[in-house]
Amino acid sequence: MVCLLMANGLSAQNSANDKQLKKEQKKALRDSVDNAEYQLTKNMIDSMGFVLEAYYLFDKTGVRVPVNSTINFIKVDSSQTVIQTGSNRGAGANGIGGTTAEGKITQWKVSKDKKHKSFNVTMEVTTNIGMYSVFLDVASSGRANARLTGLWPGQLNWEGQLVPLSMTRTYKGRSM
Repeated sequence: MVCLLMANGLSAQNSANDKQLKKEQKKALRDSVDNAEYQLTKNMIDSMGFVLEAYYLFDKTGVRVPVNSTINFIKVDSSQTVIQTGSNRGAGANGIGGTTAEGKITQWKVSKDKKHKSFNVTMEVTTNIGMYSVFLDVASSGRANARLTGLWPGQLNWEGQLVPLSMTRTYKGRSM
């Protein structure tokens, strides 16, 4: 009887140790994934080679509207950029229900928040249809929010994911 009680006690202790080990393994795995995502995001920003594929645009009242990420994006390729909005209804100036602006990045500034492993990117862009300021807030995972302002009042906001140029699935419409 005493042996049975001791065996049950040891079994409960082993179970607690197993739970603690599993918890530590999960944390180590989560930390490893977080670090890999951070390095990928950092490399994309440092090399100026990424596409912000938007899942949502925000209208002028701040309402979040789901959009097709294939045709709503901001592409940064070295010193060149493409800023595009589109609609599944088609038509429009770019052939996909929106606007496509191609141009050159004239100013680029990156600030890093090492504590939160996040980035703020500011770029000034001169395109075929105007001059714009683009502000990106990027989390270590690559989730990003972008705000575009121009010479006229108002702004356009994107929410989405940064994707390496080699992995993007975007479609560019006609430039204006």
